[in-house]
Amino acid sequence: MGTLGQDIRFALRNLRKSPSFAIIAAVTLALGIGASTAIFSVIENVLMEPFPYTDASRLVSLQIHDTERNEPGGRAAFIGPEYLDYASQNHVFDRVIANANVDILYRSGEGTERFDGNLITPGTFEFMGMPAYLGRVAQPADYEPGAPPVFVMRYKTWVTRFSADPTFINKIFVLNGTQRTLIGIMPPRFGWGGADMWIPHKPSPSSKDNWYGFPQYWFLLGHLKSGISMRQAESDLTVIAKNLSTVYPKDYPKKFSVQIETLTNLVVGRFRATLYIVLAAVGLLLLIGCGNVANLLLARATTREKEFAIRAALGAGRWRIIRQLLVESFLLAASGAILGAAMAWGGLKALVALMPQQIIPAEAVIRLNLPVLLFTLAVAVLTAIIFGLAPALQVVRRDLNDPLRDSGKGTGGGSAHGRLRNAVVVLEVAVSLTLLVAAGLLMRSFVALRDVHLGLQPDHIFVARLPLPEDRYKTSDQLSGFFRPLLTRLKALPGVLEATETSTLPPYGGIPTDIEIPGKTHSEKWTALFQLCSEGYFPVLKIQFIDGRPFTEAEVEGKRKLAVINQTFAHKYLGNENPLGQRVHIAQLEQFPDKLVDPWFEIIGVVADAKNRGLQDAPDPELWVPYTMTGSGARGILVRTGPEPMTMMNAIRHEIWATDSNVALTLTGTLESFIAQFSYAGPRFGFLLMTVFGAIGLVLVTIGVYSVLAYTTARRTHEIGIRMALGAEKHDVLGLVIRMGAGLVGAGIVLGIIASLAVARVIATQLWGVSAYDPITLTSVSALLLVTGIVACWIPARRASRVDPLIALRYE
Repeated sequence: MGTLGQDIRFALRNLRKSPSFAIIAAVTLALGIGASTAIFSVIENVLMEPFPYTDASRLVSLQIHDTERNEPGGRAAFIGPEYLDYASQNHVFDRVIANANVDILYRSGEGTERFDGNLITPGTFEFMGMPAYLGRVAQPADYEPGAPPVFVMRYKTWVTRFSADPTFINKIFVLNGTQRTLIGIMPPRFGWGGADMWIPHKPSPSSKDNWYGFPQYWFLLGHLKSGISMRQAESDLTVIAKNLSTVYPKDYPKKFSVQIETLTNLVVGRFRATLYIVLAAVGLLLLIGCGNVANLLLARATTREKEFAIRAALGAGRWRIIRQLLVESFLLAASGAILGAAMAWGGLKALVALMPQQIIPAEAVIRLNLPVLLFTLAVAVLTAIIFGLAPALQVVRRDLNDPLRDSGKGTGGGSAHGRLRNAVVVLEVAVSLTLLVAAGLLMRSFVALRDVHLGLQPDHIFVARLPLPEDRYKTSDQLSGFFRPLLTRLKALPGVLEATETSTLPPYGGIPTDIEIPGKTHSEKWTALFQLCSEGYFPVLKIQFIDGRPFTEAEVEGKRKLAVINQTFAHKYLGNENPLGQRVHIAQLEQFPDKLVDPWFEIIGVVADAKNRGLQDAPDPELWVPYTMTGSGARGILVRTGPEPMTMMNAIRHEIWATDSNVALTLTGTLESFIAQFSYAGPRFGFLLMTVFGAIGLVLVTIGVYSVLAYTTARRTHEIGIRMALGAEKHDVLGLVIRMGAGLVGAGIVLGIIASLAVARVIATQLWGVSAYDPITLTSVSALLLVTGIVACWIPARRASRVDPLIALRYE
């Protein structure tokens, strides 16, 4: 123990003598450990085990995919009778449940609150395998028609809204006008359907269930039987779907396929690829970090070969020398490990804050993964120990006279590690280039997305959906009786510039419909999107008119059958004809519960195209008609304000409740924030992470190139002195060293470009508006690395060019 203590004290003294080396090595290890552990923890908690439910990996949903459309996914919700047919006729699920989203309105204080609700089918809680945290879950009798109304509440809602009061169990709440008893609080991680409250309900075989007058659609979730593959499940369910397509022809495309999606895939979706790309990036970063530490240790240990030989010549045993190096490497690795664990904890917090919240399952709990942390610690510690011991192992096996005869800082021929150090630097440059190219492509893609012309101005617009009590707002007259006075009140508020009713949130779709135009024949079905809105819609969004005019308040209140169309509609269906005065038939309005008889509309205006299928796709043909045509469907408001929109929320809420205190606000925010959340958050997350990792890789490469050249030039001091004594100028020495470093960097760049092109297909799915083989990005990143490499070469090159030949020749 005494000699071990001496080794520890000696190791600490050695590290204190080289603080720059110790700090750089420890931080390098810490960066690799911290980044890798944080990302692996996110992957594990979001992609691998996000759900606490029993056998969650075999929970799957059913989707009807339109094979004539290039878009992924498909319809995953079914009306009650349709769901019951799938549940009873399949041979691949051992149990099936479904849930349906509903608005739950709860009267409190001066107004009404809205909660996310789920209607759930019998056996839901047993299916998930989770008992209640307090009280009980719904029992079979609770689902039967005529049973006493009950509901179950989410833990998060109970804590944040009702102060975690345990006395609320068995209390009666008035929800959507019905008295219901709270029978249970679910555990913290139970968040099925993202709901705040779950109401037991048995789907009707006769389609009597409805939502805002429309048929209630149920999301189906099945548990695959043991031994049943996804392909077998799709084949079995395809047979049922083909039969049901003849019963419900309007709900099935002409050509479709049945697709099975795991619950995790359904929630995380396209963002899975981004997480895996980031995972690969941190794996490369860990590789760079370990390579850099290996290089630093090899370079430092080589300068100590003579020291080890002298100690051995003076009687130190092989084991004592090895143990000394082992202690030094362990202390270095331990400091990097401690710092890395702290970085992993902080990095995970930062990652959770940056991640788009809509892709994190409600049930997921993202925490530091201990096995992953231990693995990355082991990799980093072993790197430090192995490369720290390698020189000592070599010395104790060599003739002690070799290192004693060799120049400590002579020609450089005494090192057996030069080629290995150079190879590590080349690999570091290649990996860093790959990371930076990925970051550059994601950045260019994100910038292209931000530069998309929306066709509307989303700034200073307050958004809110207004769930209306279904029993009081069924007809167009009832709807107009609420919105007309509300819009008048909102427009009178100080700071409000304009307000409108809307049926959907731009730029994310509209109500799909088949259309007809008199005198136009076509073999294919003509379709378009339409919006139900008031006269303020176009001024609020500042959508520009190309021809004609908008409808007036009098025309909206008079229920005039007038329509405004976009340019895509005019070009696709009317060609070069003058659209003004043409008539169009909107078939979907005849299918609404509050249906419109003879839905033929006169076109009075044409507006410039505005995005209506998200930011990445071209607009579909679109029409706007007065909201007073029907009382069916969900509605909301858009309010253009002078000041920051969210500062107006309390005033807007007050006017809504002054109009009708039974109406709630939900999905409140600004239009810009919704666009940022739905369209920018995912690309921004990938771009920022890759940029951070690329920048870290660039710093590590700079350190790696500098350390190798600094060591190499120091080893060649004698040689440089001879060259200068024989007539070499300072610029010759400068060029020699820079060429040496530029050669390593150049080789790494070539290798990195090959690697970047090889993995281009992987990242291509995450790009928009830029090619995965973008020459600008490849050239820019290569130039950046080359310049960085030359800068890293400059300091040791400048130091070498200032060598005094006389001093260098006397160095021995």
